[in-house]
Amino acid sequence: MKPAHSGRREVSLYLLFGVVTSVLAFLTYLAVFGAAEYLLHVSMEDKTAFAYTVTYITAQLLQWLVALLSCFYTNRKWVFTEADHGKGSLWRQLRLFAGSRVFTFFLDLAATYGLIHLLSLWLTPDNAPTLLGVKLDAEFWAKVVVSALVIVVNYIISKLLVFKKKN
Repeated sequence: MKPAHSGRREVSLYLLFGVVTSVLAFLTYLAVFGAAEYLLHVSMEDKTAFAYTVTYITAQLLQWLVALLSCFYTNRKWVFTEADHGKGSLWRQLRLFAGSRVFTFFLDLAATYGLIHLLSLWLTPDNAPTLLGVKLDAEFWAKVVVSALVIVVNYIISKLLVFKKKN
């Protein structure tokens, strides 16, 4: 039986590297927009322009790919250290990891959509509080709740399915 602090360490590292991954992904997103604006002279003002749409889609895809690879690497190397690192495990783990992240993307999409509509029954734009100029409406709370759910589900899938302990 492993000590309790080992589990806390694992969760702490998982959350820490999640923040690092989020920052890297956001910087990637901004870099794509910066490059498009500076090198290709794409206007970021007209959100309906084709060039903006292509830039947005490219930024989203590259951001997701950077997040996926960064998170996979840090989870495999530093978080789930007791996982199988034997021959052939890397590609199997990467496939499972990517598949699980696609699954939780759709979970996020569906749960957020449903929760926005459910919370909108009680929390309307007229009665939603604000904090520092940000309206804490149904969409805000749905994103907060579902983001927490997705973090937990990603952790559980990573621990139990992707980065299983060595046999």
